[in-house]
Amino acid sequence: MKFFLSLILITVAINDLVAQSTSTVKIFDAPHARQAVCADSSFFYVIDNTTIIKRDREEGLEIKSWSDDRLHHLNSGFIKDSLLYCAHSNYPQIPMHSSIEIWNTTTLEHIGTHSFGIENGSCTWIVEQDDFYYVMFAHYNNEGKKQKNRDVSWTQLIKYDKEWRRVAGWVLPKELVEKVSPYSISGGILLEDGRLLCTHHHFKELYILSFPKMGSELIHEATISTEIRGQGIYLDTDGYLWGIDKKERKVIQTVLPQLL
Repeated sequence: MKFFLSLILITVAINDLVAQSTSTVKIFDAPHARQAVCADSSFFYVIDNTTIIKRDREEGLEIKSWSDDRLHHLNSGFIKDSLLYCAHSNYPQIPMHSSIEIWNTTTLEHIGTHSFGIENGSCTWIVEQDDFYYVMFAHYNNEGKKQKNRDVSWTQLIKYDKEWRRVAGWVLPKELVEKVSPYSISGGILLEDGRLLCTHHHFKELYILSFPKMGSELIHEATISTEIRGQGIYLDTDGYLWGIDKKERKVIQTVLPQLL
């Protein structure tokens, strides 16, 4: 009896989670809101393909900007110790190659890079936790952006140590591959409980994924509706989830549902 009651409660909780959505706190106009955003306690950083704009969190006023056409396709970022790390690739060019680019958040000076070269796909997001990097490498299924003999199912999340040595890797669950195809998972973060929160390329949805106890396939637990329309997201130290609406060129500050 206890087992069935627990099962019912878990099912209800998951169904409630699917029905819930993020709560919008503030929306900022941001012409460069094409790929991602991340934030510290005073500023947010709008990420475009080759440009980063530092803006004030109160009014959204532009403080600094950085741009360099030697880059091709910046994507999600995360901030640690006043450093901004961004995923980068040559998307939509073939063959795919990727790198991680690093900036000083105070000056927006570019201060470092790590190149993967031609390896695992198109790097779309990176986070750091417990002295490990988690990096998503996407594959696509639309003509002109598809690596030969590859499709969305080849997308994988790879865990590296601080010396960039591969530690582990996971693939997307089949139902999520089918849902996001011909695109892939464009943004993601690690939650405090160890689960992942990921975005579609352009749907207003967030996907909660967990790591498997055995095997290599991530588990899709639930879907949350949101005003965020795909691409890179970021959870700041105050607990606010930041994202963008690429179509409307907006930066959106939200709060995750409490059940999460």
